Amino acid sequence: MSVHAFAKDSRACAACVSWGGERAMAPDNTLVHVTRYSVEGACLTAISQDYRKVTKAYHTCTAWQSLPLLRSHGGRSERTPGPSAAISALIASGASVPAAVAAPPSPKPQTEPEPDGRRTEPLDIDKVPPAARVLVAHWQRLKAQLKALPASWDLDTAQIREAVPRLALLVPVDGGRDFLYRACGRAIQRRLGTRPVMKTVSALHPEAAAERWLVDLKACLDGGEPVSLLVKGDPILPGSRFVEVLLPLADESGRPASVLAYRHLPGG
Repeated sequence: MSVHAFAKDSRACAACVSWGGERAMAPDNTLVHVTRYSVEGACLTAISQDYRKVTKAYHTCTAWQSLPLLRSHGGRSERTPGPSAAISALIASGASVPAAVAAPPSPKPQTEPEPDGRRTEPLDIDKVPPAARVLVAHWQRLKAQLKALPASWDLDTAQIREAVPRLALLVPVDGGRDFLYRACGRAIQRRLGTRPVMKTVSALHPEAAAERWLVDLKACLDGGEPVSLLVKGDPILPGSRFVEVLLPLADESGRPASVLAYRHLPGG
């Protein structure tokens, strides 16, 4: 018989969508029951620092997402850590972030943008890397199922785990004139050579490259559809080309509010 209950806003593993321990929903779908407070289960969240580890029911992490039934009965969708928390995984955040929360601009890289730093060309989705095709297919399935633009918390990271190291989550700031990194995979972070979370695109990238990317990010958000591009001459990968896939995500009201960016860079 169940002897302990976790509330819909507990942010505990027992109430997380990707926890593999034994549990049961309360009849009104507002509580999760476990046999004891310290019952254990495997973490199935690919972006969590505890992925494939055994965690206790009361444990939590920055990648926590509530069970769908809890969300439908008022449970919060995600846990968004503060700017000083160690964000080792992509976080779910549907709302735009005011410009005031952005960290002060850091010095821009000294690398000068190459002459063709703004050049991109459209790319058919069947020509992007397999991990990106899986990511886009997952987004499209969600959109068809929801009959609306997916939100970040709708994504099942177990299905897109190969793409996670090359993903970044960005939200518009300053009236859409800039974008703020809310999360960043390790492959992109290594290329940037710095921790980008809570910093803006214009502060982190050389001017020409930032200008080009901001145009593409805004176009994706305004269009509400995936964008696939072949990027040439960007200083993040000097002398070479890489594939970029941008996916718009919704906030709680269903409006486009953030962009999930896949950049096929070496590493990760």
